[in-house]
Amino acid sequence: LLLARAAEAQTTENAPHEKKASDGLRIVQDGKSGYVIYCDPAAVVWVRDSAKEVQRVLKVSTGVELPISHEPTDRMICLGDNESARKAGVTLAVDAADDSFILRTVGESLFIVGKDKPDVPNWSSRGTLYGTYEFLETLGVRWLLPGEWGEDIPRHATLTVPRLDVRQSPAFFARVIQDVQDRRPKEDKQPSAPKLWLQRQKIPSTLDGWKLSAGHAWDDYISREQAEAHPEWLVKDNRGRPRRFANHKSIKFCTNEPALVEAFAASVIATLDKYPERRCASISASDGGDFCQCEKCLPLIAKDPHGRPSYSTLMVRFYDDVARRVAVKHPQRLVCGLVYYNYMYPPSPPAEKLAANLWLDWAPLNYYGWGLAKPVYRDEFQRVAKGWRAVTPNFAYHNYSTWMRSFNGAPLPVGRDILKLELPTLHQAGARADNMVGLGAWGYGAPTNYILAKQMWNPRVDVDQLYREWLQRAYGPGWESMDELNRLLETRMMAYKGRESPVYRGQNYEVNHELISAVHAPVFADMERLYLAALAKTETESQRHRLEMFGENLIVLHHDLRQAGLLDNAATSTFARDDEAYQKFLADTEFSIALYRTNDKRFLGPIWKGEWRGD
Repeated sequence: LLLARAAEAQTTENAPHEKKASDGLRIVQDGKSGYVIYCDPAAVVWVRDSAKEVQRVLKVSTGVELPISHEPTDRMICLGDNESARKAGVTLAVDAADDSFILRTVGESLFIVGKDKPDVPNWSSRGTLYGTYEFLETLGVRWLLPGEWGEDIPRHATLTVPRLDVRQSPAFFARVIQDVQDRRPKEDKQPSAPKLWLQRQKIPSTLDGWKLSAGHAWDDYISREQAEAHPEWLVKDNRGRPRRFANHKSIKFCTNEPALVEAFAASVIATLDKYPERRCASISASDGGDFCQCEKCLPLIAKDPHGRPSYSTLMVRFYDDVARRVAVKHPQRLVCGLVYYNYMYPPSPPAEKLAANLWLDWAPLNYYGWGLAKPVYRDEFQRVAKGWRAVTPNFAYHNYSTWMRSFNGAPLPVGRDILKLELPTLHQAGARADNMVGLGAWGYGAPTNYILAKQMWNPRVDVDQLYREWLQRAYGPGWESMDELNRLLETRMMAYKGRESPVYRGQNYEVNHELISAVHAPVFADMERLYLAALAKTETESQRHRLEMFGENLIVLHHDLRQAGLLDNAATSTFARDDEAYQKFLADTEFSIALYRTNDKRFLGPIWKGEWRGD
């Protein structure tokens, strides 16, 4: 609607009539402007950053640089909660959600007022900055992917801002997209372009801290020495014998041992004492599924909907026991525990009312790696989400749903059916926070990351419309060929995953020899044909560069397919490189965000079989 109103204003800008209030604000006309950007010089950093961003983008768009003023005027873009905004009646409620904002035109000025908190890890609120990006998007600006090539700013000789009255809050109070290369390798001296891209999508980076922290954490609170001194705290087998673990990072405890619960809670409290800036402490179990089967725990082990053992009642009870003890010392701080692996299904009947400071973060391992392409999991998804919401209103979500480990350049398609199902269903079920794993290879992963970011703010967005907009603006006239390429891979991936057993295996999220042989290798020639057709139609340097980022992945995939003997007529391909040329390509793309990285490394090994075991 806003874009339509903006377009309407632009089409009437040269009509010979007297300007009326309903026509909007003529910010720039014929290379001149009478407007300033106003913010209080004492405003928080987010407001000052907003002023710089508006100034920069409008200059790119119109060629006119609006001055940043510390004094209000009659014609201004006024940023942040200040006296001028309050006089104009543009204010947020005291209890407005973090990151909320208002965009409103009053008279001849535009006011962008958000809920702003200082730059404090885990606690910041950036409402005015996020409202600024919403305003710039009403002018047609898009950030399609990180860096200068991802920026798409329409040019205007005359710029008219439509009359606005917009109030927005995020659908999820905590929003995270992980694994998108915002954490750059130390050797790369450039600022993190993915971090800035996330900000422009109204998503904090993991570098900004975590509002909810839910990583595996039991080893953070009970030391090896404590565990050795108290063997009764360890998990026990069904004969009551403690199980010892060679690797402390996978140790498990009997959560029905009162002394263990007390020691664990005391350690969490001590951690929060030590780090007063932390909003939340994770109390999630160590990874893996070996939980206690002693005589006290065994009656609490149930069956999940697929007939396998479920430890959800045990885990939720333990989380609640710890949370209640933490709340006595730190009532304003949160604790969060994963509900995951063999405790990913809600307990039945639901637990008693849980501690108010406890959050449960549902990480459905069965759905990782396109698991929601499997009919059995698609069918149960809404029911299971509602089941966890019945357990607690403090319900968060974490998934690797459209992510797979793809180190060999094999493009992952967008997966629109999964995107249409997942976050809209969760929001409707009552989830209040989400942490999604994106696609770190921006060369092909950008549209997926873009749609995820938009859904985190508003899960009701039209996925198909966003998908088309991204392709059309990223690739120009070549978008239809890239759409066909994506649909080709999407169809093949959905079919492959639909045939896969619903019984979880670690390789379910691996783009390994088996998957590449079935999905990518048979259609590599078609992928190449469609890619080259799109490249031939490009009209701008930006369009070509974005396509070349996709092509970087096909160079790697071609090389690895050839090495694995999975490619016919390899030498005739556009993507063929001899060994010397391929090594030069790798050196030239050392810090490219187009190709996937993990843990600051780029995996350059052959296509592996089964489950990846590291490099």
